[in-house]
Amino acid sequence: MAEVIYINGNIYTMDNENPQAAAVAVNHGRFTMVGSNEQVLELKNNSTKVVDLKGQTVIPGLNDSHMHLLGLGQALEQVDLVGLSSREELIDRCQRFMAENEELTWILGRGWNQAYFPDRKMPSRHDLDQISNARPILLRRACGHIAVANSCALELAGLLGGGFEQPVGGHVDVDPEGIPTGIIRERAIGLVSRHIPKATRNDYKRYIIKGAQLSASLGLTSVQTNDLNSINGMEDIIGAYQEALAEGSLALRVNHQVLLSRPEDIEKYLAIRDANPFPEHTVTYGPLKLMTDGSLGGRTALMHAPYSDNPATSGVSIMTQDEINTMFKIGHRHGLQLSAHAIGDLAIQKLLNAFRLVLSDEPVEDARPRIIHAQITNPHILEQMKELGVVCDIQPIFVPTDMYFVEERLGKARAMQTYPWKTMRDMGIAIAGGSDAPVESCNPIWGLAAAVTRQDLNDNPENGWRPEERLTPLAAIELFTKGSAFAERAEQDKGEIKAGMLADFIVLSQDITRIPAQEIKNTAVHATIINGHEVFSSSSAPQAVIS
Repeated sequence: MAEVIYINGNIYTMDNENPQAAAVAVNHGRFTMVGSNEQVLELKNNSTKVVDLKGQTVIPGLNDSHMHLLGLGQALEQVDLVGLSSREELIDRCQRFMAENEELTWILGRGWNQAYFPDRKMPSRHDLDQISNARPILLRRACGHIAVANSCALELAGLLGGGFEQPVGGHVDVDPEGIPTGIIRERAIGLVSRHIPKATRNDYKRYIIKGAQLSASLGLTSVQTNDLNSINGMEDIIGAYQEALAEGSLALRVNHQVLLSRPEDIEKYLAIRDANPFPEHTVTYGPLKLMTDGSLGGRTALMHAPYSDNPATSGVSIMTQDEINTMFKIGHRHGLQLSAHAIGDLAIQKLLNAFRLVLSDEPVEDARPRIIHAQITNPHILEQMKELGVVCDIQPIFVPTDMYFVEERLGKARAMQTYPWKTMRDMGIAIAGGSDAPVESCNPIWGLAAAVTRQDLNDNPENGWRPEERLTPLAAIELFTKGSAFAERAEQDKGEIKAGMLADFIVLSQDITRIPAQEIKNTAVHATIINGHEVFSSSSAPQAVIS
């Protein structure tokens, strides 16, 4: 039996036993047959809809292994600061946004990166005061780990006069007189952001729906999102997901990564989770996530040795080794998959230490501990990852941005041990593909392109940065399909076009395995299909020919 049959396709299944096919049949949201047109059409009956793919390329639905879906939708309602080339441009864009949004009590934005400014200096409160000193302003750097606030916002937070204590796990930058410059890092951002009016459940729902619609239009059928960042507000965010799902407005499958920092919050979270179930294969609860360090661009990634371009710092340690160990022990005892954000080599080593301790004390089969980002490594770290069965959630789309300053930050020797995707794959380390949106674009096609070329969108540098770490197109597709499904323990349902799997796939404008690598980024998504039914289609989407 088949509700829908798709024929005449150029289908890459990612199933090693049946890597290519021409047709698929779908019934009750799952593939029932994958094979030739003749084989699949045998399942047709009088009620079957048949869709002609007309030779278009099909791959499994893409799965972002780490992003912030709610934050992505929220960013669509804030000042877009991506791609700015100067502080003057930042000021101008914010002034125009403020003039168009006079009702807003706060001006919020994200995406600036001082690496693109002529002098490479971060903006200050004095720059933002030119926009307004009557309304508070908070603008996050692209990485999200650093922000700049104007004087009004600093005054609301009680910081402008000086004489405050630096927060643990964060820092407020000050001038020689001890007055804040406006730059705030890591947990210090919360000193200001806590004064922003709290979003309502309806706000959360709107952000989620917007983020999901954008993601689906770009070829994502699943996302693993870190929207649950603390116990505070968690029930409202979960409630927003429940309402969006009930309304039929959630265009994706969602897996929640849950960021907690206090041991007592783990049992509180578990109580909330158990009281708020979702229908199967819609929204699921995933790993416990910790935050151990910051970002490379902001020099807050935690390193063994000081930064080459600022020997006064080795980054920011957000959690001690004991704190990491304690959180993981409790989470593991409650059956939670363990994961954490770690970019610097020292932060990664702390996680490996904790994984080894916890899994040695209470071993389980196939624990799949995860390191989100895992950017700055060395051979010893990689060997430990392999030994411990670590899954690395990598973001290929980081390289087009980071390659322009990584050697400056770390020096050549350390830079040559960063973003080692092919090395990880060749060693047998499990890797999954994500974007960290809205830190970078959620467009998975750009992520695929970056994995294959290690170039920016202008095809620079000519042969790619560290070209020895490039992936083949099929390996890049696997990263965002089978790799991400494995990371979330969903490989029995997602990641392949295979009988019995969920019928999630996308239709592409070109065969990315057969075109010049530099053309991959220009590939369009013609249709996104979940459960065998379109959730997004363009004017070029395949059409039903028989029903």
